Amino acid sequence: MTTTIAQPLTAAQSARARRCPLCGKRPNRPCQRKPSGDHLARYLDAYTAGKLTRAYMAMVLGELVVIHHGAMIPAGAR
Repeated sequence: MTTTIAQPLTAAQSARARRCPLCGKRPNRPCQRKPSGDHLARYLDAYTAGKLTRAYMAMVLGELVVIHHGAMIPAGAR
């Protein structure tokens, strides 16, 4: 018998686990496939819901040149 231990979600996984309020992509699917990424709106929604910390959001926003709810956060940036 094999026992599986549940691993806690990373911050990026917590954001992607929510439906994107901008484009409507379902949870656990990227807003953009190539290159893989998610809208900033998805991260803001997760932050508002208490799933992301303020420090993590500061790190995400620090990676952006233009801050707009439609900005794409590349998968490798977090």
